[in-house]
Amino acid sequence: MGDGMSESGVKCPYCGANYKTNAELSKHIDRLHIGSGLLEGDKTKY
Repeated sequence: MGDGMSESGVKCPYCGANYKTNAELSKHIDRLHIGSGLLEGDKTKY
């Protein structure tokens, strides 16, 4: 059973962080990335 990341992990589309479940990934995105405007290409906050 190796590290399991490549088979069952999910990767954050913003920063590439790996999480075991979609729920964990969703919490991470809500905390760190929502409102940052990265996916929309909004650079006004930087």
